[in-house]
Amino acid sequence: MPIAQTDFTLTAKVEAPVDRVFDLVADVTQGPRFFPNVIHADRVEEGAGEDVVRRWVLAGDQVRSWRSRRRPDRTAGLISFEHLEPGGALRGLIGQWTFRAEGERETLVELRHTIEAEGGTDALAPAADSTRAGAENQLARLKEVAEQYDELVGLEATYEASLVIKGSLADVYGYFEESERWPERIPHCLSVVRSDAGPDVQVVEMDVRVPSGAIHTTKQVRVCLPGDRIVWRQVGGLPPLDQGLFGYTSFTETPEGVLARAGQTELLKPLAVAKRGWTVDQAREHVAEVRGARNLGALRSVQEYLDRR
Repeated sequence: MPIAQTDFTLTAKVEAPVDRVFDLVADVTQGPRFFPNVIHADRVEEGAGEDVVRRWVLAGDQVRSWRSRRRPDRTAGLISFEHLEPGGALRGLIGQWTFRAEGERETLVELRHTIEAEGGTDALAPAADSTRAGAENQLARLKEVAEQYDELVGLEATYEASLVIKGSLADVYGYFEESERWPERIPHCLSVVRSDAGPDVQVVEMDVRVPSGAIHTTKQVRVCLPGDRIVWRQVGGLPPLDQGLFGYTSFTETPEGVLARAGQTELLKPLAVAKRGWTVDQAREHVAEVRGARNLGALRSVQEYLDRR
C-alpha cells in the first residue's frame, strides 16, 4: 500500500515573554484553564528529558483522546512531539514547537507537523486538513491567551469542597460515576441523559434546579479515571456569569473513610459581572459561596445515600 507524506509549518508573533508562551504549551495540565475544547490533559509518564501526555479534546461533537511523547527543551526553545497512536489511515504524526524571543515581550512561535498515511494522497488529505485546522486554532488561542494572560487569570474563580465519607472507595466513586442515577441521588439534579463517548468518557445532559428555584439545562463531558477522580467540562448551558466552567471530583482512601474533594474553576464574563453591579472579587465570592455550597451538598448526599442503603 502506498505511503503519502506531507508537512506544514505555521507561525505567529505573540506579544508576550517567551517563558510565558513556552509554559502555556509545556504544562499540559493548564490546558483546560485556557483552551475551551480541552476536557482533560495529564502526564502519564515522565522520564529524563521527555514525557508522555494524554489529552481528551472536544472536536465538534466528538471526544478525541490520544497519547503523545514529548521532549521539551526550554534552553533551546523547543518542544518536539510524536503521536503514539495516530489512528485511522495515519501511519505517523510528528512535529515541533519552536519559541524564539524577539525582545522582552515578543515571541515568534513556529509549529511544524509532518504526517504520513497509508493509501496515498486520497487517504492523507482529510487527516492533513483536519490536523492543520486544529493546529491553526491552537496557535490562535495560544496567542490570545499569552497576550491576555493577566486579565484571564484575574477572571478565574476557583473553589473546592471536601468531606470524609464513611464507605468504600468503590461505592463512593460509583456514586458519581453512575451519572444516569443522579436524579435519585443528588437533590438538585432533576433528570439526566447519558451517552458514552469512549472508554470511561461520558456526555451528560441534565436538568438541575439552581438556588433561585429555576430549572437550568446543562451539558458536560466527563472523563472518569476509576478509583482516582472524575474530571469534567461544561460544554453547554453555561451559567450567565461564565465563559468557561470545568472541575473534578477526586477520591482518596484514608483510615477514617474516603476523602472526596469536589472543585470547580469558572472563567467569569466581565460584562456579565458588571451588569450585576459587582466587582470581579464580589462575583468570585458569590460563585464560591453558592456553587461551593452545592458541591458540599452533593458530597453530603453520598453519605446519606450510603447510610440509607
